[in-house]
Amino acid sequence: MSAVAPALRGDLRWSAADLRRDERYRRTLPAAVLAELHARLREHPDATAATFVWRPAAMPATAAFGADLRNELLNGDGLCLLHGLDALPDEEQRRIAYVALGCALGEPMLQYGRLYPVVDRGASYTTQAVPVSMTNAETCFHTDSSAVGVVPDFVGLLCEEPSAQGGDSLVANALRALDALRAEHPAAVALLEQPWVRDVVTPGVEKTTANLLQNRFPVFAPCDEPGGVLFRYMRYWIEVGQQKAGAPLSDARRLALDLLDEALTRDDHVLRFRLERGDVLWVNNRILAHNRTAYRDTPDNVRRLQRMWVQAPRT
Repeated sequence: MSAVAPALRGDLRWSAADLRRDERYRRTLPAAVLAELHARLREHPDATAATFVWRPAAMPATAAFGADLRNELLNGDGLCLLHGLDALPDEEQRRIAYVALGCALGEPMLQYGRLYPVVDRGASYTTQAVPVSMTNAETCFHTDSSAVGVVPDFVGLLCEEPSAQGGDSLVANALRALDALRAEHPAAVALLEQPWVRDVVTPGVEKTTANLLQNRFPVFAPCDEPGGVLFRYMRYWIEVGQQKAGAPLSDARRLALDLLDEALTRDDHVLRFRLERGDVLWVNNRILAHNRTAYRDTPDNVRRLQRMWVQAPRT
């Protein structure tokens, strides 16, 4: 196998018009990978997503596909809507395949477990310190993890049951939003590059005042990764964190967030699509924001996704 990475399909600073036109962000699971998954499942009929052991040497096609996809997520468009897991016959097998793909991308992070069900649990993130994933509300554009030391490189979402009433997926290009803000509102960018307190909600971090005050970092920070910027944002946890820290948002800081929200939601910065059963969405959590529209469950239609957090290998 050649050591040269395949040619990139995209551009980190994509426009939504480009992606809508050629749909290059959509990929189908290669036949060789699907065959390898079928073979692995036949060899281990009692395996589950929790017990699956990733062995790259035993799944070379999957490992190679993961490396190719990782290159696209880091250096290409930063997102992939992957079709094809619906070819597997049952839910647990699709979860195992999803875990295998996540392991081929990098190292799964376990703060919320290997897989974390994204399902409405009747909670409200505006009245409880719970992740937005436990609600059926629109999430607003955000990146995953509000903990200073927990930065998933990739976020995956496996659709197990789509909603018949809402729940569309949206991805926004934060690099293009930043470019627009630098040209139009440089004073806002200067504020967004300063540290902001975030509320403590990630498991494993005790909710103390000391931890709250330490949980501060910029919305946009320079970094050595592709794109040159680390973007970390969830407005609600910023507002709550600053309030709890005794430093509620000033008018200037609130305006900076308003301007960022406006830039993220511009039509040419946002891609909108629908996840169907067996689809997997992967996004670069360092440069892209994601969102969903509000949805409503019914007794015979409960929207359910499985989330993975993955860290890319560092060389």
